[in-house]
Amino acid sequence: MSDTTVTIDIFSDIVCPWCVIGGVRLAKAMAQRPELTVVRNWHPFQLNPDQPAGIPWATYAEQRFGGAEKAKQLFAHVTNVAASEGITFDYDTVATAANTHDAHRLMLLASEYDLTWQMADALYNAYFSAGIDLNDRTAIGAIASTVGVPAERVSTLWAGDEYSDAVDESMETARRINVSGVPFFIFNQKFAVSGAQPTEIMLKALDAASGVITL
Repeated sequence: MSDTTVTIDIFSDIVCPWCVIGGVRLAKAMAQRPELTVVRNWHPFQLNPDQPAGIPWATYAEQRFGGAEKAKQLFAHVTNVAASEGITFDYDTVATAANTHDAHRLMLLASEYDLTWQMADALYNAYFSAGIDLNDRTAIGAIASTVGVPAERVSTLWAGDEYSDAVDESMETARRINVSGVPFFIFNQKFAVSGAQPTEIMLKALDAASGVITL
């Protein structure tokens, strides 16, 4: 097979557990096609764009999912699915129901340094395993620095509204193309895969995008 570039536009949110799972499944599919050059582009999507910052996670979860017991069942399911993919979620450590606008701004800043996916992994881990409040700019800014984003650029980001319009524009694009949930993957601007589909489906999508098979 000749070298082929596949571009994948990915709409995702940092507080979306299925986005983590879908990303890992895509990565596993990519590993099975080393001959492909895969370019992944992050597109911000906020599941709860009007979410106030600072609401304790336990309070939010009980209200959002219809009670503590129902929430516990849902978290157990997604935690088990994640574990089957080698991912660790610890909902007991999740601090707050965060508004992810700033986290997305930080993701777009990381893209300047070709650190998009390292930043995504770091923020996912911070939220789902380390109990970091994503609305704590000091905390997530420090995470960006450990990933390799210059601290002075992070300071500049927080001092103004850089990338705020880009986050809003991405949300508008999602609405325009009828993206109502994430993760959402667009392969070579030709076809889409919605949700955290199994690795086999991601592999078929890669093969279709590279012209090996037709869907």
